[in-house]
Amino acid sequence: MKCLLILICFVPLFLKAQTTIEGVVLNQSGKPVFMATIFVKGTTDGAQTDEKGAFKLTTKSTGKQLLVVKGDEIAEQSIEVNLTGKPIVQTIKVQQSRAIEEVVISAGTMSASNDRSVAILDPLDIVTTAGGQGDIAGAIQTLPGVQRNGGDQTGLMVRGGDVSETSFIIDGLIAQNAFGSSVPGVGQRTRFSPFQFKGTAFSTGGYTARYGQALSSVLDLSTLDLPDQTNINIGASFGGINFGGSKLMENSAVEFTGNYSNLTPFLWLSKANIKFYEAPQGFGFSGRYVAKTSTRGMFKMTFNQTYNSSGLEIPNPAVAGTNMRFGLKNQNTYVNTTFKNFISDKWMYYVGFSLSNNDDDINWDSIVSTRNDKRVQGRAELVYSPGNRFKMVIGSELQHFQYRQLYDTLTGQFAEMLSAGYVEADIIPFRNFAIKPGVRVEYSKLIAKGNISPRLAMAIKTSKTSQISLASGYFYQLASPNYLMQGYRPNFQEAMHLMANYQIIAKSRIFRLEGYYKSYSQLIRENGVTYNPNAFRFNYGMVDNSGSGYAQGIDVFWRDKKSIKNFDYWISYSYIDTKRLYQNYISKVTPDYVSDHNLNVVMKYFSTKLQTSFSMTYSYASGRPYYNPSNSQFLRDHSPDYHNLAFTAAYLTTIKKFFTVFYISLDNITNQHNVLGYNYSYDGSQRYEIKPPFYFNIFFGFNMSLKEFNKDEI
Repeated sequence: MKCLLILICFVPLFLKAQTTIEGVVLNQSGKPVFMATIFVKGTTDGAQTDEKGAFKLTTKSTGKQLLVVKGDEIAEQSIEVNLTGKPIVQTIKVQQSRAIEEVVISAGTMSASNDRSVAILDPLDIVTTAGGQGDIAGAIQTLPGVQRNGGDQTGLMVRGGDVSETSFIIDGLIAQNAFGSSVPGVGQRTRFSPFQFKGTAFSTGGYTARYGQALSSVLDLSTLDLPDQTNINIGASFGGINFGGSKLMENSAVEFTGNYSNLTPFLWLSKANIKFYEAPQGFGFSGRYVAKTSTRGMFKMTFNQTYNSSGLEIPNPAVAGTNMRFGLKNQNTYVNTTFKNFISDKWMYYVGFSLSNNDDDINWDSIVSTRNDKRVQGRAELVYSPGNRFKMVIGSELQHFQYRQLYDTLTGQFAEMLSAGYVEADIIPFRNFAIKPGVRVEYSKLIAKGNISPRLAMAIKTSKTSQISLASGYFYQLASPNYLMQGYRPNFQEAMHLMANYQIIAKSRIFRLEGYYKSYSQLIRENGVTYNPNAFRFNYGMVDNSGSGYAQGIDVFWRDKKSIKNFDYWISYSYIDTKRLYQNYISKVTPDYVSDHNLNVVMKYFSTKLQTSFSMTYSYASGRPYYNPSNSQFLRDHSPDYHNLAFTAAYLTTIKKFFTVFYISLDNITNQHNVLGYNYSYDGSQRYEIKPPFYFNIFFGFNMSLKEFNKDEI
C-alpha cells in the first residue's frame, strides 16, 4: 500500500491538444492486415488493427513525426505525418516479411532479437516479466529446460546440469563471473543489464562449435550497435540510484553508466528470512565506445567495474543451534573489445579480446578467506558467405586463466592455457532443408590433453510455418577450479547431447515441443570421503574421472500474442529424469538441485488507455531431493513443492522530453512459505529449513530517459 500511494503521487497528467489518426492497413493483395501495430515513433501513442485492418489512435505529439507500422508477418514501414491537431486519415500498404519463409535450425536453441521472427524473449520481455526481478537469468528461468532455483542458488541449471555447466558469452567472448559472487543461501543476479543487448540466443544443448567448456548450456548475448540518438538516463528505486548517457556522433558513440546500490530500504519494506548485519551495497561504473568504419565494419569496446559488500548470519553446521557470520567484499573488472569488418561481399573477419579480474575477501567468523581469478581471452574468425545458402566459419581462440585461494592457512592455485580451433558451416541445399556440421578441437596445457568435439544440427521445414530440427554433439569441460587449485589434474569431463524438436511460428503464436537425451561420462568423482552437502567445503578426497550420469526429458513452450488484443502470455513446462554419480556422491541419484517438474505461466497486458503494462507469473517446481543423514537411502527425501505468484506493473509517460517509467514489483504475493530443502547439523541432531531469502517482497522505482520509445516492444 505504501508503494501504491507513492506511485499515484508521481503519476503526472498533462493536457495537450490531440491529433486523431485513423485508417486501414492492407497487404500487397489489398487484403486487410490483422493485429498490425501502428504507433508514433518516440511515444507510447499507438493502436492495433482489427479484422478489417482498421485502426484509430490519438497523440499529443505535434509537428512532423514518423508513423511506424510493424507486425510479425509484414515488413516494418515508416510514414511521415504532420500533426497539427486536425484529424488524419491514412491508408497504408505493406509488404510481407521474407523472414517467415526461412528455415532456421532451432534444436536446443531459443533465439531472441528484435529483427527475427523467431524471437522468444527480447530486452523488454526480460524486464517486464513478473518474478524475473528485471534480471536476465531470472527471465530465462521461465523458459523450458531451466530449473526454478527458488532464490537460494546462483546461476542457471539447465537440463540436469549444475550451475558450472552453463557459460555466459558476450559478443563471442566468455564473461567470467557473470553473476555476483556466491553467498550461502542467497542467489545472486547477473552483472549485466538486459538493455545492453540487442539479441539473445539461449542454448539448452547442442550448441555451435564456436564455443566449448560448457557441458550443458550457453547463453550467447550480442551487445547493441550504435544508439539511435544522444541520450540521458536517470533512475532510482528501493535498491539504489543509477545514471547514464550516450553521445551519438556521425559514425561513433560514447556511452557511460554509474550506479550506487544499497538494499537497506528494500530490507525495511520486505522481511528477509536471512539476518543481514550489513545490508548488501555497492557501486559501479562502465563505459562503452562503438564506431562504424567505411568498410561496413563495427568496433566495440566495453569497460565495467563494480564494488560490492554484504554480511549475513548463517547456521553454524559445527555447533547446533548457533549462527556464524559470513562477510563478503568483492570487486570485479571486465573489458570486452571486438571488431568485425568486411574484406569483400563474400568475406568477413572478426577479432575479439576480453580481460576479467575478480577479487573476493571473505570472513567466516574469525577465519579469513581470499580468492582471486583472472582470465584473458582472444578469438579470431574468418567468415565466408558467397550467398544466402552457404556460410562457413573458421576460427581459433586462446584463453589464459588462473585462480588463487587462501582459506585460513590453506592455499591453492593453478594457471591454465587453453587453446581451441573450430570450423562450422551453414548449408541450405534446398529451400526447406538446412544442415550445420562443425567440429571443435581443444588442448589444455594444464592437463596436457586435448579433445575433438564433433557437432551436427539440421532442420526440415514441414510447412510454411512449421519445421523439425535435430541436434547432436560431444561437449567437454575441465574440472571445477576447486579441484584444480588442490593440485588434481583429471581429464576432461564429457557430455553427449541428442535432441529433436517440432516448432510452429505463425501469426504471433509459437509452439515448441522438444525431447532430449544427454549422457555424461568422465565426471569428476571424489573417493575416500563421506558425503557433505556444504557447497563451501574444503575437504576433497582423491579425484578421478569415474563419475557418470544421464538426463532425459521433454520441454514444451507455447506463446500467444494474438488471441487477445494487447495481451501476451506464454506457458513453459519441463519434465526431466536425471541421475548422476559425481563429486562426493555415494551412489547414482537425482542431484539435490533438480526438480522433476517445472511449470511457468507468464501473462502480460498493456493498457493503451492507462499507458500501463501489467505482468503476472505463476511458477511451480516439484520438490527437490535433500540429504537426510538418518535415511539409509541417499538423497531420497524430497522438499515440499514450490509455488510462487508474482506481479509487476509499469506506468509509461513523458515528463518534459523524458520518457519515464514508474514500476512496482511484488514477488510471492500469496506469501507462500516455500521450503527448498533441509540442512542438518554435523551430528544430525538438528534440522534447518532452507528458505528463500524472502517469502514476500515489494520493489518500487522509476526511470527517466531522454530517448525515443518503441511502443511495439511492450
